[in-house]
Amino acid sequence: VVEGTGDHCCEYMTGGVVVSLGSVGRNVGAGMTGGLGYFYDEENSFSSRLNGEIVKSQRIATKEGEAQLKAILERHFQKTGSEKAEAILNDWENKVGNFWQVFPPSEANTPFVKELNNFDIDLRVSASSPDGEMCFLPVGGQLNPEQTQRCAD
Repeated sequence: VVEGTGDHCCEYMTGGVVVSLGSVGRNVGAGMTGGLGYFYDEENSFSSRLNGEIVKSQRIATKEGEAQLKAILERHFQKTGSEKAEAILNDWENKVGNFWQVFPPSEANTPFVKELNNFDIDLRVSASSPDGEMCFLPVGGQLNPEQTQRCAD
């Protein structure tokens, strides 16, 4: 999580998640082949900064994408006390619509980007543990002892 970036944010990104809560420079997402980016855009100026040759952008379209972003912001606020994150979280229902989600073709059919009705695909299962942390486990995977303690019902 950053509160603003210069030019070329997420350039050549191959995985993971980036969240930007402030302004960005030009050429966002150039060469991005994996991962997701969430960009807060109160002034509706983000589209002109995106390098759309490879990546696509959309407003957050799925419950999973929204949950992922909110969990990351909550953790950022807990760890840093960010006033920007706090303001967004305190008015989540109105502010979440200001985020753009950026993704390359490799992420286009993930549940964070697109509503999926085909349950035969390999999904990641996520849940909040009692301590509020997010738990991720590939379908069919086994919980390790730490995950069992933190994430099991």
